[in-house]
Amino acid sequence: MVLRATVLVVCALLLAACGSSTKATAPKDCVSPKAVRALRAIRADTAAIRAAALLPAKDTLKGNAAVNRATDRFLLDEETAPLDNLTRNRLIDHAAAALAGSCEQCFQALEADRPIVTIVHGTHAGDCPK
Repeated sequence: MVLRATVLVVCALLLAACGSSTKATAPKDCVSPKAVRALRAIRADTAAIRAAALLPAKDTLKGNAAVNRATDRFLLDEETAPLDNLTRNRLIDHAAAALAGSCEQCFQALEADRPIVTIVHGTHAGDCPK
């Protein structure tokens, strides 16, 4: 009886762990080396935005110089990255969250860069066919 209960508990724990992952990744054959490098740069840009957002700013409309530079770098890297539009949109989500109200114009620039129209109409660009 105890052995049976132990086996059931172990099975339940194994099943609970199945399929759980903290990272959403594309299949290996869909990610080019250029896309991997671009994602690494964009994640570093997002971390720079987060760090810059912690610095004081005189005006939350314009933010500070560091957050402006980090946002500009993010927008450049995101625009030139060989990624599909859904990935771009999600990366913009992360960057906008990193701003945390420190620069309203930076937030608006990120929102304006979203590829919503191309996502809605089904035209995707990137490594994998959609």
